[in-house]
Amino acid sequence: MRKEIIKNYIDNLTKDDIVNYLSKECVVASDKEIDMLYNAIKNDYEFILESDFMSYISRYKLEFNEGLYKTIIEKYNKYKKFID
Repeated sequence: MRKEIIKNYIDNLTKDDIVNYLSKECVVASDKEIDMLYNAIKNDYEFILESDFMSYISRYKLEFNEGLYKTIIEKYNKYKKFID
């Protein structure tokens, strides 16, 4: 059930949703970073939820600015418990 809810949410997710969320959280991200984050979420969300997240996200460590990278990890850790 939860996976179906997540799938529906991801299917409707837009780049503007990401921009608005980051803005609300006061996190700065370039257009390139937003594109990478959007593509990772849209294309890999199932893998992200079912695998070692830190191993997955570490490939972006040099691609994302430090604030964005830390925020992604913090938010994942905060909300992962609601998915399991």
